[in-house]
Amino acid sequence: MARLALAAFCLVAFAAPSRALTPMEYGMDMACTAHKAACWYEYLKQFPKTDAKAGGQCLITCDFQKDFAKKYEGDMGKNTFISGVSSQPMESLPSEYTSNCIADLKSASADTSDDESDALNDGSQEYPFRAFAYCIMKTLRGKYGDKAIEAVKTEKTHSLKHWKQTLLDRDNEFRALHGSEPFVRVSDLDDAAQQWADQNAAECNMHHSKNTDAIRQWHGAGTGESLSSGGGGAESPPEDSAYVASNGWYEENKDYPFATGIQGASDPRFHSVGHFTQTVWKGSKYVGYGYAYSEKCKKFFIAARYSPAGNMEGAFQENVLPPQ
Repeated sequence: MARLALAAFCLVAFAAPSRALTPMEYGMDMACTAHKAACWYEYLKQFPKTDAKAGGQCLITCDFQKDFAKKYEGDMGKNTFISGVSSQPMESLPSEYTSNCIADLKSASADTSDDESDALNDGSQEYPFRAFAYCIMKTLRGKYGDKAIEAVKTEKTHSLKHWKQTLLDRDNEFRALHGSEPFVRVSDLDDAAQQWADQNAAECNMHHSKNTDAIRQWHGAGTGESLSSGGGGAESPPEDSAYVASNGWYEENKDYPFATGIQGASDPRFHSVGHFTQTVWKGSKYVGYGYAYSEKCKKFFIAARYSPAGNMEGAFQENVLPPQ
C-alpha cells in the first residue's frame, strides 16, 4: 500500500474586483495577466521539462505588486507598479522578457505596433501597460511559436481546462514517458479523494489517511494516495494548483535510481521519490482527484487516489521504468 511524502507549493491569487476598474487598474490587471501566462507556460505547461517551485513562485509576484500599487492613486500608483514589477516579477522570468519588455513597462504606454489582443482576450481596447502586456505575449510567441499562444488562449485567457482534466492529462503525459498506460478517472476514487481533500482543508492540515481506513479501500483493496497543499487566495485557479501538484510530484524523478531501483518504503530514498513512483507506477490503472480550499488558513489542498496502489514492496523495478 502506498505511503507517500507530502508536497507543498504556492499558487497565485486572482483578485475579483468589487467595483469598476479605472483604466490604470485594468492596465495593471492585463499586465499581470500577460506575466502570469508567461510564468505558466515557461515553468508549468511545457513538457516534459517543468519547474513547479519556480512556477508557483513566479505566478504570485506580479499580483502582489499590483495589489500593493492599487493602494495609491494616479502617478503614485503607476510608479509603484512599475518599480515593483521591474524587480522580482520580471526577474522570475527568463532574461528575454526583461530585455525585450522593460522599456514598455517603464513607459506604461498603451501604444503598440504589435497586436496580441486575441492572445490576451482584451477586446482590442487601449489601456495603460498594453505595450508591456503585448510585448510579453510577443516574446512568448517568439520563443515557442504559435503553440504557446494557443495554449495560453485555451487554458488561461479564453477558457480554462477543468482542474481534474488538467491533473489527469498531465499525469498521463508523464506516464507515457515511462511506458505506463494512461490512468482512467473513476467517480468512486474522485469521491474518496474529494472527501480527504475536504477534511484536510477543514483541519488546515495536510496529512495522510491511514492505509487501513475505510476511505482508502476500493473494491476490497487499499489505494495509493498523494497529497499537495499550498498558499493562495480563494480565487486562485485550481487549474494552476493542478499543474503545480502533478509537476511537483513527477519532478522527484531526478532523485530516483533507475539503474538499481529501490525496494520500498524502508529505503531512505523513498520519501523523496514516492510521489514520482506512484505517478508512473505501471500497475496502477485508476485514479481520482479532490481539490478543496480553506478560507481559514488560505490554502488549497489536493488529494489523489490510485488503484491498484503503487509503491508496493519489492515491485519497483517492474513498475517504475526509465523514461523512453
